[in-house]
Parts: sequence; C-alpha cells; structure tokens
Amino acid sequence: MAKKSNNFKWILALVAIFAAIIFYQTGHPPEKSPAQPGPGYNMEKTGAGVVLDFTETARKIHAAVDTGLTNTKLTPKEVKESTREVPRKGIEGVIRWHTRSLSIVLPENTAPEALEQSLAPLVGKAGGKVIGIEPDQYNGVSAVRIDIGIKDILNSEPLTLVTDRIYIVKDKGALPPKPKVESKPGDMAIVIDDFGYTREPIAGYVDMGRPITFAVLPYRQYSNEAASKALSAGHLVMLHLPLEPLSAAEEVEPTVITVNMTDEEIKQTVEKAIASVPGVKGVNNHQGSKATADRRVMKTVLGVIKSNNLFFVDSRTNGKTVAAEVSRQLGLRTGENELFIDNSPDVDLIKKQLRKAVDMAHKNGSVTVIGHARPNTVIAVREMIPEIEAAGIRLVYVNQLL
Repeated sequence: MAKKSNNFKWILALVAIFAAIIFYQTGHPPEKSPAQPGPGYNMEKTGAGVVLDFTETARKIHAAVDTGLTNTKLTPKEVKESTREVPRKGIEGVIRWHTRSLSIVLPENTAPEALEQSLAPLVGKAGGKVIGIEPDQYNGVSAVRIDIGIKDILNSEPLTLVTDRIYIVKDKGALPPKPKVESKPGDMAIVIDDFGYTREPIAGYVDMGRPITFAVLPYRQYSNEAASKALSAGHLVMLHLPLEPLSAAEEVEPTVITVNMTDEEIKQTVEKAIASVPGVKGVNNHQGSKATADRRVMKTVLGVIKSNNLFFVDSRTNGKTVAAEVSRQLGLRTGENELFIDNSPDVDLIKKQLRKAVDMAHKNGSVTVIGHARPNTVIAVREMIPEIEAAGIRLVYVNQLL
C-alpha cells in the first residue's frame, strides 16, 4: 500500500514540474484551447420569429474600412447609410445588418486594386471580407465598385451581406457634379407589384424619395399596411388584381378571377377586391396569362374598373393578352408594361434592365416598367436613381403616362 502511495506522489510531482516548465516558458500557466469565435450576430426572439442581427459586426467592418481609407489618405465624398432586413430562408424571422455606400475619388496614379489590397487585411481582422471588385457607374459616370461585407454559411446555406459598397471614380479633382437637365428627353414609370406578402420591402419603397407606383394585392397580411404607408408618403396606389394563369400550379391567391366564372361572379369579385385596398386609383393584373387572353372575361373585369373611375395597366404576362385592347375600346385610361426589371434577383442584372429602360425612354419618350416588392429590387432601384436622372430621365407615376 505504501508503494502505491509513493507512486502517486511521484506522479503529482511530475505534473507540478511540467506545469512549472510551461509557466516559465510562456509567462503564464497552461490554458485551455481558445474558444471558437462567435457566429458574428446577436440573436433576438420576436413574435414574428428569430432576428439574426449582424449590425455589430457590420460596424466593426465599417471602422476597418474607415481606418484603411485614412491610412491611404482618402476621404469619402459622399456616404449613405441604412439598416437592411431580409427574410430568412425557410425559417420565420429576418436577417438584419447595417450597410453603407461610399464614393471615393482616387488619384490618377493609383489603381483600385491597390485600395482593395490595403483594405483586405483590416477588413479580415474585423470579421469581414472583400467580396468583389467590378466596373459600375456612379451618378452617370464610369466607376469601379468594391463590395465588402460578411460571407459565411448559415444553416448550411451560403450567406453574403454587403456592409460597405465603395464607388471609385478616377478624376483629377472631385466627383463630377450631378448634371442639370434642362430638357426632358424621357419619362419612366416604375410599378412595383406584389405588395402584401411581406413587410420588409415596404419602407424601402415608401422612403425612395421618387415616384413609385404601388400595386397592392388584395387580402394579404400586409396589404393594408403597404397601401396606407404609400398613401401617407404621397405615392400612387393600384390594386394588383389576381387573374387566372395558364398553369393551375401557379395560382396561389385566395381569390382569383377565372375564365369559368359567370359575369356576375366576376363583377362581385372585382368590386370586393377594389374595396379591400384603400385609396386605389387604378388596377393592373397579377398573373392572368389565361384570363387576359379571354375577351369576355376582360370585358367584364374592365367594365367594373371603368364604373369605379379607375385606370388600367396591362402587366402583359402573356403575348396573347387582349386586356389593353379591350380597355381602350371601353374608353379607359390605359397603359401597358414594357419591361420586367427583376426576373433575376441579382442586383447587377436588375440595374442592367433599368439601363435598358433608360434607352427605351430616350427612344420612345417614355417607358413603363414593372418590378416586385423584393429586397434586392429596392437596392437596385435606389442605387440607379442618380444614374437614371443623370441620363435625363424623369421618374413619374404610371397614371402620368396613360
């Protein structure tokens, strides 16, 4: 028994000696392996689901960008800030973060890639990453855009949040002033469909500072909120009336005008839909590739619209539509969609469509385009407004083009 006790004492002595050696070499006692870094967000539980708030990390990245610009003796000429929210994929709740856009004038002898390389290590220490660098435009002039932000994996899905969007203009002096356009070479009406599904895009369009025509679905959770806030901000509101699509699988609205309805059923359905959305001045069709090609159906629908002293815009979801033709025959103020701007959710592709719309407005004097109540469309429209106006295009409500 004494032998076992002596062995145990020797083991304790060896452990003590080993700890002393570690302390002597490192200046501190041995520690556990460092804890893994946190997820980069704060979690907030609400009645509408879980909010993952990346604002704190975003502000650290902002500070790193500011430090990098100071180190290279660059001062932003213009900074725009906002808080963004997007719905989480497949889970109730939102992702929230803070974002900025900055404009920088770079000396003629400095390459944008040099700025990117100087920012990358600072941003990396703050938990961010240089996401990309590519050509763009700023206020109608050629620029290079550096996107900086958060790239991660969330619930096995890739996550990319742009926190800092830096527009670089090469110039000897300063950013060119926004040109004053004396003449009016073209008008553009931007109609935004599908308000009512979610709350997030409402504020972005309400606060756009330019005419946006709100097309609001009936009977959806956020329909009244979208219409009310749009009206309070002075925007034009239309009813986004669901009509029967060619594919039954696409029909998801609670109430839809179908080709099998009687004239009386159609009239009652349209009247109730108009009454359900406050302040509507006009109507455009939601889906309707089957119904808009049916002359009887459209004559009945448009007859109700006319009796309510409303205008009509054909969304043109089907090349065989007769909606605009019948509308004009009935004497309604009528317009037609000429371009969908966000068939892709990619911000750069939406911008490309808006530039195409600018060309159409120059060529034809005006253009009516349709987008949707989606976060990336909000971003693209907001960022394109300076470029659209610099090109001499005036943004108007759709009823001004009928």
